[in-house]
Amino acid sequence: MLLPRGYISYSAMQCFKSSKERFKREYFEKADKLTTKYLVFGKGIAKMIEEDRYKQLLPSLVVYELHEYEIRTEIAGVPVLCYLDSCKADFTSFRDDKTGKTAWTQAKLQKSDQFLMYACAIRAKHGIMPKDCYVDWIETVDDKQEKKALHNSDTIKVTGRVESFKRTFDKRELDRFEKEIVKVANEISEYYKQWLEEQI
Repeated sequence: MLLPRGYISYSAMQCFKSSKERFKREYFEKADKLTTKYLVFGKGIAKMIEEDRYKQLLPSLVVYELHEYEIRTEIAGVPVLCYLDSCKADFTSFRDDKTGKTAWTQAKLQKSDQFLMYACAIRAKHGIMPKDCYVDWIETVDDKQEKKALHNSDTIKVTGRVESFKRTFDKRELDRFEKEIVKVANEISEYYKQWLEEQI
């Protein structure tokens, strides 16, 4: 198996599945990743939480002991890299912080494979299957009145409201998703080998 960065991440899997052309630009040709002002803002909030500067702005936000926890491991022989916003020290639960104007819902959390990837990575690395995870949606607004006063400057803010959603894990869904990781990793590998051959 030959992977462009030597490992697979959830964002790489999603990019590949949604657009092979965009994947080729970002992962083979090293083009700039797709970004928006909201993604940039979200990274700023993540840094504030990591540095423990969030409590006055987001007093109801729950953060577990292990902040910005990095997992490098192999899932069924596939090298993976995951970053968890926060994780319990015993690996039984983890949390993911989401900013944005569009609210998260329980249904959205249940449909998202991102958290299956993280749970699979914890199980592969530590031999423990997490019981559950939480998405903490940090409500974000674009203040139009302030934007107008500041002549169309971007004025994205968090309101202080945090809504949490819980998902419990089942061994069978993790086993199924491990197979999906292997399948997509092999498809990426074949696509990458083909692209490398075209460069000769």
